[in-house]
Amino acid sequence: MTTAFDLPAFGSEQPPAFDSARACRDWLSAQPLANPAQAQTLLLRQANLLNRFAMAPAERLKILELLRDPIAFAQTESARKFAGRPLPLAPPEQAGMDANRTLWQAVQTGYLHCLTACLEGSVELRPHAALIAQRALGSLRAELLDIYRAPTDPPAQLWQTLHRVFLAAEKLQALAQPVNDSLQPEHPASSVVAAYAQTLLLHRASPYELSARQLMQVERWLHRWGSKVAVLNAPPVEPRVPPLLVDLSADTPESGMDGAQLRWLDLSELSRSVKRRIVHLQRGESPASLGLGEDCVQPGCENLLKHVYQQWCKGGAARLHPRHTGNGTCRLVTGLDAIHYYLSGKIFSQPGQGNALSKAQADEIATFGRIATRHEDDFSQMHGFMIEEWRVLDESATGFRLTRPLAQAGGRVGGGQMVAVMPTGSRGFLLAVARWSRLTGGSELQAGIQIMPGNPTCVALRGTGMTAINEKYRPGFTLPAVPALKFPESVIVPAGWFRSGRIIELYEQSSRQIRLTQQLDRGSDFERCAFDKS
Repeated sequence: MTTAFDLPAFGSEQPPAFDSARACRDWLSAQPLANPAQAQTLLLRQANLLNRFAMAPAERLKILELLRDPIAFAQTESARKFAGRPLPLAPPEQAGMDANRTLWQAVQTGYLHCLTACLEGSVELRPHAALIAQRALGSLRAELLDIYRAPTDPPAQLWQTLHRVFLAAEKLQALAQPVNDSLQPEHPASSVVAAYAQTLLLHRASPYELSARQLMQVERWLHRWGSKVAVLNAPPVEPRVPPLLVDLSADTPESGMDGAQLRWLDLSELSRSVKRRIVHLQRGESPASLGLGEDCVQPGCENLLKHVYQQWCKGGAARLHPRHTGNGTCRLVTGLDAIHYYLSGKIFSQPGQGNALSKAQADEIATFGRIATRHEDDFSQMHGFMIEEWRVLDESATGFRLTRPLAQAGGRVGGGQMVAVMPTGSRGFLLAVARWSRLTGGSELQAGIQIMPGNPTCVALRGTGMTAINEKYRPGFTLPAVPALKFPESVIVPAGWFRSGRIIELYEQSSRQIRLTQQLDRGSDFERCAFDKS
């Protein structure tokens, strides 16, 4: 197994703006780094020039350390353009993601130059081998985090480089040496083993199912818990939980027993730490008192902790309903207004204004999924409403895994977003939630769809009270109780509406008031709530 890295050759034709740490410090002080977009462009150009310019390895490392904090600041701000956005990304969002990944890769290249110098016997850099390898792994994980924040399949080369950096540190006997990391302010103590484990565990957390906020929370937890993982050359004796098995010669994050360069990550101590916190949360202790973060709130914190525990220590989430290979297609609609339009068979209007469909028009939408009249067709096109055809990859009693080509026209889909689906053979649309979405193979959009049981009813909703006196009705839905699934009668309201005890007005055939009692589900554009008839 080689530890050689594919790095650009050195030359002297195009020098960077600085060739020493002192010159770099002076250059940084003169740049408009408070503007993230401008800073990112400036830093990327200099990093690329630096990666191709011949200089003393020790000076290169000093410069990289000076650039590290400004780069992290620019990258964090730039990520706001694309993190947590529905897919496929809009062109400006995609440009933001591409810029972030390109700069992280430039940072990786800089530290890999330094790591190569260590392997080649640099006397000056050899004492810093652990720091260099930890920094290389940190920039790899930062790129991976951005990949998951705009869910895309990581390239095989990323995993190959990750394993090669670990192997290089192993050869340099630098795996366990402590390293301080200023980019982990709450838990700055790190090491090569900790950084390597953090990266693999980030992948194992099933990141496509997490919101952008949850993903960042898991990343912060990994700063704390990365040091609780041990990397072994043989299977652990009587482990509390199954170890994570990797092959350092592979281009995948995990491996089977037939790998050529196997290592076992012992997760026993990590398991104890996470499980202990779950127990304390269940006893009523606050997330902050357990070191889980001041911004963590219940019950979301406990649910997220249970999720990562299941993924890290129990081999993934157990399925209540078995999946089997799907076939055929599934119709799908995105956007609350479009969903209401296709489910109700009419344009949403304020109650009392009429505009119901004729029987012929209702028959058309039930049969063809659209209305043939010129007026309705113009309305649909004007608002971008459409029914998409997705291919079913697999399915269960409660959901589907769907895919459509990126080249096919369609709406954007993100985790936690409400959709409506009409599986083959179904008589009408059902409400559902896209639990995750991801770009795969460079040409397809996939989504995991969970169906909400029961036939939905389209309604109109608005607030009550003095502040809502001039408030207009908005589209909403009700779902019947399904006792067999312990699914109570519920109402779908716009995101941000729920407040325990809030009275809202619901209009179906006539107006009535209901009182919201419990939030049953929360998505990016909706909330599903239990209610009492007021």
